[in-house]
Amino acid sequence: MAGIASRAAAVLICALAGAGQTPARAAESATAFSAYQKGDYAQALALLRPLAEAGDVKAQYDLGAMYANALGVDADPAKAAQWLKKASAKGYVFAQVDLGALYESGQGVAKDQKEAMRLYRLAARQGSPEAELDIGALYDGGLGIPADAAEAMSWYRKAASQGLAEAQYNIGRLYAQGRGAPKDMTQAAAWYRKAADQGHDSAELNLGALYYAGQGVARDPAEALRWFRASAQKGNGHAQFNLATLYANAEGGPQDLPRALVWFSAAATSLKDAEAKAAEDGGRATAAGMTPEQRAQARAIAQACKAGDYAVCD
Repeated sequence: MAGIASRAAAVLICALAGAGQTPARAAESATAFSAYQKGDYAQALALLRPLAEAGDVKAQYDLGAMYANALGVDADPAKAAQWLKKASAKGYVFAQVDLGALYESGQGVAKDQKEAMRLYRLAARQGSPEAELDIGALYDGGLGIPADAAEAMSWYRKAASQGLAEAQYNIGRLYAQGRGAPKDMTQAAAWYRKAADQGHDSAELNLGALYYAGQGVARDPAEALRWFRASAQKGNGHAQFNLATLYANAEGGPQDLPRALVWFSAAATSLKDAEAKAAEDGGRATAAGMTPEQRAQARAIAQACKAGDYAVCD
């Protein structure tokens, strides 16, 4: 499931622009959009509600999305579902996808994966890549239907052809697992690369792992380090651990114990249970071999990284 929160804000901005509405309603939607941009969600809601109650499908979707994502109101999946149902019944594709996500997860409505599939299929007929992805995920996981990796692959390909990074990543994953198609690490690497080029953190992590192991691509620790770093900067704990390990072991570049310590510490925060402990142990082992000057450098790097939420940390 792609999920409402992952896409609703961007869709909301588009929907609030008011395309296809009467001039009067388009003007009201434009005012609501302006309020939304300014972070005045209370005004946006006040403007949207009468439009939604008057039957404006875009306003109904926008109102549902705001309840789903707690924009100006407390999160209320039941109210979100109420408004999304109205927009979905009128064929509004974004509402069909997001309402399907609520049925799939059982938020605001009784969990019903068959209903989720029905809604996703309606949206897929309108060319929604998110719906195609979600249908693939249901087949992939056997959620409410028998698992069928080949069918999942088929739907992921539809979404991937429209450039959806999550679908590209999933195709790579299925090739790597030999599910839905014969195992093919070259294809896995190629699909991971497509998603990684769009900044998909798990694809970056997996592509880095393939470069490190020399699977599907020529072994290249420096390239592995580059992709681990890209994923680590997005908060992926496994990439943070791998990046720290490469810095500590002088793989992909010169040994850099201060950066290794910084990334082991980040991984210990991002990961859980045994994995977090492994990162803590890695950090302790790294710190034990550092000079006072290196520890001071590590503190300075960590301070800069935390200030930027690790997004530009290196």
